[in-house]
Amino acid sequence: MKRNHKTAAFLSTSLALVLWGCNSEQVESGANATARGMERTGSAIESAGKTVGAKLEEAGKGTRAEKVTNATGSLLEKGGEKTHALLEKGGEKLKEAGVSAGKAVDKAGEKLKDLKQKTGEKLSDLKEKTSEEIKHLKEKASNLLKKDQAPGKDD
Repeated sequence: MKRNHKTAAFLSTSLALVLWGCNSEQVESGANATARGMERTGSAIESAGKTVGAKLEEAGKGTRAEKVTNATGSLLEKGGEKTHALLEKGGEKLKEAGVSAGKAVDKAGEKLKDLKQKTGEKLSDLKEKTSEEIKHLKEKASNLLKKDQAPGKDD
């Protein structure tokens, strides 16, 4: 059941993007830009972790807290590396999702075009039929009015 909700949300998002005027290339481009941002953020976090960890280890040298600062610095460095790896994986997944979202946007666009074409044909047929019927009813009404207004008719 949960999967159906996710699929419905994904498809409705694709439809919304089509209606909003986005095409698959724009969706993929946005996903790729977000993924690149995630990867750069991960790199910056890793770099900051290494810098802070090294400074902390350096500050703790020769003090009673040397073991603690070394351990903390090491944890910060490893944490930065792990965060970078996670954000990189997330970026890759987002790129893949961007491609599939782009395909879904294209499919939704095609379905909307088909629907528009089919409904357009049916509406034009309906318009022809109703206009013919209206002409026929107008003639009948006109004839009835003429009969009703004819001289010599008893009321």
